Amino acid sequence: MATINTQYNPLPQMNTETAKRDKTLEKIAAAVELGMQDSASRSIADMMQNQISTMSQGLMNVNDGISMMQIAGGTLNNLSDQTQTLSDLSVRYNSASLNNTQKQALQSEFNRTVDTMQQSIDNSTFNGKSLFGSNASFSLGDSTISSSIPSLSPTSLSITNQDSIQAYRDSLTQAGSDIGSTTNGLISASSNLLDQISATSAAKSQISDTDIAKAISDFQQSNNQLNVATITMAHQNDVLRQTIGRLLG
Repeated sequence: MATINTQYNPLPQMNTETAKRDKTLEKIAAAVELGMQDSASRSIADMMQNQISTMSQGLMNVNDGISMMQIAGGTLNNLSDQTQTLSDLSVRYNSASLNNTQKQALQSEFNRTVDTMQQSIDNSTFNGKSLFGSNASFSLGDSTISSSIPSLSPTSLSITNQDSIQAYRDSLTQAGSDIGSTTNGLISASSNLLDQISATSAAKSQISDTDIAKAISDFQQSNNQLNVATITMAHQNDVLRQTIGRLLG
């Protein structure tokens, strides 16, 4: 007697949809486009990543420069205040009404102030390097910003020479102006680099990263199709069994 196979297996027909669904789920979990097989796209994405890395290093250099300028600027502000003290002491010292004891006291205070100023200069360092009397260059990738901070040692100042004190004050003013200009340039460079990093990252994302919203939509669509296929196959299997049953009597 001939036999009829009533076992109907729907799995082969659903394998493709299942694989598609699982792959989409992996994309969602990893947030990376796993199917980017195009070598040109990978090359472009890698190039963009290299650009991002270079610009990020430039941004770190710029931020270091800003920190250096802030330290130097803070020291200049202290030196300016203390220079005013030196000027006041000098004016009082040169008064004809003072005796030797009073002048000696003013001279001692003047010397202490000069020592404090020199200590401030000596302690103004960044990564172990003295800031005053040094040159600095900050690489931004395609360009650089350079800065030179004079030594500004106050040890040669004299309480009897008000002109030297005023000249020193003028040097502080010029140094402060140079540092302010350098700082503004670095801040502008930092802003530009951030914009470039953001734009390049967005462009790279369009090439290499998964559009999560689309991936979720694809997953839901595949899953729905898989569910429909399962129900359809089960229904067809049931109908087939019923038909075979009637044929067999």
